[in-house]
Amino acid sequence: MLIIAEERDTYPPNGQIPNLETDEKACHDILTRIKPLLPRDLTGEVVGALVNWSASKLVPHRSFGTWAEAITAATSNARNDMALATDDSQRQRDEAVGGDDLAKLNAAVASTGRTDDRQITLRDESRRWANCGMAAFQIREQLRDKGGEPVRLSGQTYGKGKGDALKQALLVQPANAQTVLLLDCQFPQVHNFIIEVHHDGSRYLAQGYQGTYFAHWWLGINNSYSGEAPPKILALRERYGLGRAISRENYESLLDGLAAAISSGWQETANQWQTLPFNPDRQEIDGIRRRSEAPTILVEVFELRKPAVARAALGGNGGASLSELATRGLTTA
Repeated sequence: MLIIAEERDTYPPNGQIPNLETDEKACHDILTRIKPLLPRDLTGEVVGALVNWSASKLVPHRSFGTWAEAITAATSNARNDMALATDDSQRQRDEAVGGDDLAKLNAAVASTGRTDDRQITLRDESRRWANCGMAAFQIREQLRDKGGEPVRLSGQTYGKGKGDALKQALLVQPANAQTVLLLDCQFPQVHNFIIEVHHDGSRYLAQGYQGTYFAHWWLGINNSYSGEAPPKILALRERYGLGRAISRENYESLLDGLAAAISSGWQETANQWQTLPFNPDRQEIDGIRRRSEAPTILVEVFELRKPAVARAALGGNGGASLSELATRGLTTA
C-alpha cells in the first residue's frame, strides 16, 4: 500500500494510491505528473519500486507527504539494491539461511521484489514491462531521453457512437517525413498500447500485457511469455507484432475491431477481444464482460520531432521501429 498525503483530494480520504499494476488510468496519470521528479539514471527502478509499494498487501504501508519524498525513498532503495548486487561479501546461494536472515529476506522480497532468484526477477520485470501502461510510458520516455523530443499534440476519448471518429484518429499520419507519431491508446483500466506511425504509412504495434507477456516478447526480442503461449496469441503476434509493420488489411481489421469494441457495452468489447491483438485469453475475456459503465478508448497523439536523433542514439538502422529500438535499449534485469 502506498499513501501520498498530497493526493488526498485525488484519492480520498487519505491519498491511498491505487494498485498501479492493474489500474492503467491511474498509472498513466501519475507517471505523467511525476515524470519531472524521477532520476534520469534510475527511472525504471524507481517507478518499479513505486508500483511494487502500491500493489503490496503483505508489508506495512509506505506513507509519504509528497511524491518528492516517495521518489527520494524509492531512489535510495534502488541505489542500495545496486550496491548489494555488486557486494562480493554477500552470502553464497548454497549457504544455509538462518531464521533471522530468512525473515529479513522475506521482508526484502515483499518490499522490493529483488533477489537473485530468477522467478523474483521476472516478477519485477513484469511490473516494469508487462504492465501495459508502464511499457508504453517507458518506450516514450526512452525516446525522449535519446533526443527524440516527443510532444503531446492532442488527447481525445471515444465511446459509443464515435467508432468512425476513432478510426479516423488512428489513420492520422505525420505532417512530414522528418517526424513520427506515437498514438498512445488506452482502454481505461483494461489495456494500453502504442501505435507508431511513419510518414510512408507504416504502422507498428508495441505493447506489454499485465501478467502475460512483456513488450520484449510481443516484439520478438525474447521469450518472456508467462507460461506457454497459446496458438491464438501467437497468430495475432505474427500478424501485428514481431516488430513488423502492420499490413493495410490487418490494420483495417484492427480499426474495425476497436470501433466495434466501443459500440455498445462491455459484452461486445469482450466479443471483440477474442480477435483483437492483445490477449484473447478466456479468463481475461470473462473479466471484461463483468465490467461496469461504458467502454471508451482514449487516444493521445505524441509527435516525435527528432526521430532520427533517437534512432542514431539507440544504434538502429532503418529497418527496426523506434518502439523496438527503445524496448531493446532498456534493460529488463
